[in-house]
Amino acid sequence: MPKAVHSFIKKITLPAESILMNRNLSIPTLLSFLSLWMILGNCYFNPIVNGLLNPVEEKSSNVSLGLLGLAQGTSNLLMTGQIRDPNGVALSGLVLQIGSTLAQTKSVTSPYRTDAGGRFYLPYQSGSFPFTVYRDELYFFEFTLTVGNPTDITYSTFGAPPGLEITGLGTINANDIANFFELVDSSPKHNAIVASYFSEYVFTFSEPPISALETGPLVTEWISQNISISPTGSFDNFMSVSGNTLTIAPMSMSGMTIYELTLKPGILSATGKPLTQRTIRFDYQYNP
Repeated sequence: MPKAVHSFIKKITLPAESILMNRNLSIPTLLSFLSLWMILGNCYFNPIVNGLLNPVEEKSSNVSLGLLGLAQGTSNLLMTGQIRDPNGVALSGLVLQIGSTLAQTKSVTSPYRTDAGGRFYLPYQSGSFPFTVYRDELYFFEFTLTVGNPTDITYSTFGAPPGLEITGLGTINANDIANFFELVDSSPKHNAIVASYFSEYVFTFSEPPISALETGPLVTEWISQNISISPTGSFDNFMSVSGNTLTIAPMSMSGMTIYELTLKPGILSATGKPLTQRTIRFDYQYNP
């Protein structure tokens, strides 16, 4: 019990006997005195009074509070990753809302969105953080980042389409956001089944790639250095660039074969950024 209250009760309880023995007191006065004495004497056990005298410090479990400020000592670090659909298409314009809803709710305002390359950038924090993802202002799916340290970041999803990927998880300096050059789409698409003959590969990037080389030996050499295919295949000595797309042509491919095509960091943007390496897998079932 607080000392001030204890002292006050002591003052009024000491003369209690003499007051009760005073026969000149009226009954209403005596009852009022007894009521006051009982309330103050038991105030510490009264939940309302006790709450006022001993307020409990409230603790918030809202994970968003931890992401409102950057972790001490890592103020320049951001967590990043690329979100791609099951066919390898980078998903731009997604809204990432801190917290898990587990419900089909509409999006709310959030500063976290995927860029043209499908990448998100979040303040670095260690721990486990859930996010709800919205697409075109509609609930899309949810994921949780589990962060052990800047090089140990994993994820789990809830309600995501089968085959959706979050790749390239890691940390970067906040000043390096503009340094990513990404493949955002392709033809054939990743995981596609190609049942008919096709005469070109078309790759779409997050920004314009380098200018096309003139048809000839230089193209053949450039492709051999920057694009590999397994099982082994060959390419024509032709390349074309238009806007954000690069087009090359296959020469020989065997039907009923699963191919893996890898685009390497030697492919540069028009401003000199290296491509984030990507592999496209497709099942070529054409058999003339």
